[in-house]
Amino acid sequence: MAATTTPPPAASGGAPAPLRPPHTPAESAERVKRRGALYVAEHQLRNMRRYGSVLIVGALGEPVLYLLAMGLGMAQLFGGGMPQEALGGVSYVAFLAPALLASGALMTAAVEFSYPVMGGFQWHRTYYAAQATPLSPAQIALGHLGAVSLRFVFQALVFFLVMLAFGVVHSPWGWVQILTATLGGLAVGAPIMAFAASLKEDRGQFATLQRLVIMPLFLFSATFYPLEALPVWLRWIGWISPQWHAAQLGRVLSYGMAEPAWLTVLHLVVLLVLAVGGAWLAARIYTRRLGWRPGTPDRDALARPRADRASRLGRRAEVSVSDGSGTASSSVVREHAAGVPPMPEITLRRGPLAGLYSGNVRAVMERAFLSLRSNNWVVFASGFVEPVLYLASMGIGLGALVGYVPGPDGTPVPYGMYIAPALLAVSAMNGAIYDSTWNVFFKLRYAKTYQTMLATRLGPLDVALGEIAMALLRGLIYAVGFLVVMTLGGLVTSWTAVLMVPGALLVALAFASLGMAVTSFLKTFQHMDWIQIVLMPMFLFSATFFPLSVYPQPLQWVIQVFPLWHAVELMRALAVGALSWGTAGHALYFVVMSAVGVWLTARRLRALFLR
Repeated sequence: MAATTTPPPAASGGAPAPLRPPHTPAESAERVKRRGALYVAEHQLRNMRRYGSVLIVGALGEPVLYLLAMGLGMAQLFGGGMPQEALGGVSYVAFLAPALLASGALMTAAVEFSYPVMGGFQWHRTYYAAQATPLSPAQIALGHLGAVSLRFVFQALVFFLVMLAFGVVHSPWGWVQILTATLGGLAVGAPIMAFAASLKEDRGQFATLQRLVIMPLFLFSATFYPLEALPVWLRWIGWISPQWHAAQLGRVLSYGMAEPAWLTVLHLVVLLVLAVGGAWLAARIYTRRLGWRPGTPDRDALARPRADRASRLGRRAEVSVSDGSGTASSSVVREHAAGVPPMPEITLRRGPLAGLYSGNVRAVMERAFLSLRSNNWVVFASGFVEPVLYLASMGIGLGALVGYVPGPDGTPVPYGMYIAPALLAVSAMNGAIYDSTWNVFFKLRYAKTYQTMLATRLGPLDVALGEIAMALLRGLIYAVGFLVVMTLGGLVTSWTAVLMVPGALLVALAFASLGMAVTSFLKTFQHMDWIQIVLMPMFLFSATFFPLSVYPQPLQWVIQVFPLWHAVELMRALAVGALSWGTAGHALYFVVMSAVGVWLTARRLRALFLR
C-alpha cells in the first residue's frame, strides 16, 4: 500500500498553515551552545570539499614524492659516509617514512592555520557571521582546529597505507603514528593559528613564517638523517621542533626504534603542551578579536564613524559657474586662473606592435619597486634563505651519510659541492615563479592592477616585460647571494662559476615568462596549488640531490624533458668548468622557453583586457 502524506492543517480561508521551524529559538540556541564547535567544523569541511582534489593530491603527493625520491634514489648513494648502523639497523626507506608522515601534518598546518584564519577575520569575514549566532569565539576556534585535525587524520591514514605497501611498518602499533602525527600537526598549527588571529593584515608574515620557521623545522629535525649527523650547534633546532618529536614517536611505533622510555614520554608531553597551549591562546585571541564579552565593541566588524565626513565632503563640493555658453566647476576656473597647463596630448604608437607596446616598461617596474619597498621586502629577502637552508641541511646532514659523489666531469666531489649548483638553479626558479605566479595572480584577480595599467597608454607587452624584469631582478639577487655563500663555503673550484649568475638569469627569465602565462589561465587560489604540485616532482627528480643514473633508462628520458634538469646540468657544468656543446644546448633550451613564454603572456593579457 502506497504511503500517504498528511497535508498540514489549513488556516482560515483554506490557505495552508505557515511552516514552523522544528525548534524554538531558545532550543536552537541551546543546541548551538552544546554543539557549536561541530557546526563550525562542518562548515570548514564543506569549504575544503570544494577543492578536495587539490588537497588530496597536495597532501598525499608531496610526502609520497619525497619517499620515492629520497627513500629510493638517495639510498643508492649511501656507503661513503657514516655507517648504516646510524639509521638504527633499518633501511633508509623505513627510517624516512615515519618522519615524512609527520611532515605532512606539519606542512598542512602551516597553510590551514594561516591564510584561512586571516580570511575568516579580514578577507571573507566569515567569523563575524558565526559571531552573530549563539556561537562563542572559543567554539569558532575549536571548530576550525577540529576540522583541520580530521584532515590530518585522513592524510596520515592514506600515507600509512602507502607505508604498508612499501613494507616499512614492522610493528603492530604502527597505526598509532596516525594519531601522533595529528598531534604533531596541532602542536605546530595551534600556535600558528593564534599568531594569525592576532594579525590585522598579511604583509608577508605568512610567507616569512613558512621560510624562516617551518622550513628549518622540516630540514633540521632529523627528517632525512639522524640528528647526530648535525654538529652540536645545530641540533637544538631539532630538540625544540614538534616535527622531531612527532618523527621520533613515529619511528618508535613503526619499527621499534631503540629509545629510552623517558624520552618517548617527553615527546608526548611536548606535543600535548604545544597543542593545548596554542589552542587556549587562540581561543583567547579569538574572544578578544570578536568582542564576544557583553559591552565590548566589535572594532573590526563595525565601521567607525567619522565626525569630519560632512565637512570633508563640503570642502570637496564643486560650485557650478555659468559663463553664458555652459557650466564649469569652480575648481576648473581656479586652475585656468592659476595658469595650470592642460593635460598633455597622448601620442599613439603605430606599427606592428601598436596596441601591444608603448615603450614604457620603466613605469611598470617603478610601481613594483614602490610596492616592494612598502610591503614585501621581508618576503623578498627571505626567499634567499630557503636554498641556503637546504644546502646547510643536506650538505652537512646527508653529506655525512653519502660522502663523495661523481661530479659533471667524473671527478668525485663532496656531496655539498655536488648539490650546491643544483640549489642555485632551484633558487632562480623559485624566485621567478613566486614573482610571476602568486604576485601576478593577486594583481590579476584581486587587486585588478593590470586592468588599471591597461586603461592607460601601457600595452600588454609593457606589463609582461615589466613583471618579468622584476622576476629577473629577484633571480639576480638570489643568484649573486647564493654564489657568495658557495664561495665562502669552499664549494667553487673554477673561474667559470662567475657565469652561473647570467645562467641563473636565463633560467629565471624562462620560468618567469612561462609562469606568468600559465597564471593568466587560473581563477582561484586553489588552482595555484597545482603549480606547486607540478614543481615538486621537478625539484625532487631533476638530479638535484642524486645523479640521473640511479633511475631506469625510460624514466631518465622523461626527466631530461624537465626544464629544471637542464638548469641543474647547466649550473653544474659552469661550477666546475666542464663546458661542452651540451652546455650550449641547455642554454638554448631556456632561450626558446623564454621566447614562447613572453609571446604567450602578451597574447593572454591582450585577450583578457583589450578588445
